[in-house]
Amino acid sequence: MSPNRVPAAGQRGFTLIELLVAVTILAVVAVLGWRGLDAVARSRDDASRAFTTSSRLADGMQQFGDDLRHAVSEGPGLPAVSLLGGGLFIMRRPAQPLGGDVRADAAAGVGLPPNAGELQVVRWTVQDGALKRSASAPTASRAALLAALQNSTAPLLTILPGVAGMQVQFYRYAGIGLLQQSGAWVNPGTAANATGSTPAASASAAAGSALAVSTATPAAVRLRLQFAGKALTGELQRDFLLDDRE
Repeated sequence: MSPNRVPAAGQRGFTLIELLVAVTILAVVAVLGWRGLDAVARSRDDASRAFTTSSRLADGMQQFGDDLRHAVSEGPGLPAVSLLGGGLFIMRRPAQPLGGDVRADAAAGVGLPPNAGELQVVRWTVQDGALKRSASAPTASRAALLAALQNSTAPLLTILPGVAGMQVQFYRYAGIGLLQQSGAWVNPGTAANATGSTPAASASAAAGSALAVSTATPAAVRLRLQFAGKALTGELQRDFLLDDRE
């Protein structure tokens, strides 16, 4: 066969330029497709993080409200709610089995759970950029409750990350009984909050912190959270009513 033979019609292949153009087009399509898939994956991850954060926030606020709904005052030194060192301490009844209520038939002593007389101290605070909570073991010992109330180093459980700060206010009425027609939000630890109370020093008050103890439980608690994360920004304010109030 002669090396100079011209290929027959229909046997002509692609030229080098045509192959380079085809490869370039395929590369561009692949890059565009990858960017699209990457954007979808990032959007999915962002939506998943936002949903998880929102769920944790809702669960945290539900737990906070549950703690306040079961708050109870045990007199001087053991207030229902108090503020110490930037943390909110709540004296509450422990969780009961499904259908149990320590307030039902209390006078008759009928149907009460075994731990009806026990209480526990719950602490809410912001540390290391997260909202955290701790709870002491239920006990009926006043000394143990006082120790738990003054313990600011109990192990904490992270409730919600991305929280930069927390502020708490109490709502107190100006009058007594039927005269409770008006009131105001006051800052714990100020003179306006010390209604019928005396300050009590904490055992861990090395930094000069003081526990504002009030025998009168406020009518409501206002919680403000400042967010500094990617999923949550700005500030959240929630007001919680208390059952055992002044």
